[in-house]
Amino acid sequence: MTGVVIFIIIMVVGIPMAVMFGGAIWSAVFGMFTENDADDRAEGTPYSLDS
Repeated sequence: MTGVVIFIIIMVVGIPMAVMFGGAIWSAVFGMFTENDADDRAEGTPYSLDS
């Protein structure tokens, strides 16, 4: 019975937390790599509120 309770706690709490942390880490890593690309593409392009 104890094993069932531990399994349910892991399924209800542990797996969603792992998915959320995985998504946060993925977003941070992906953002670090695409930040430089966005800066390079926008270089020399004037910023305008009309566009």
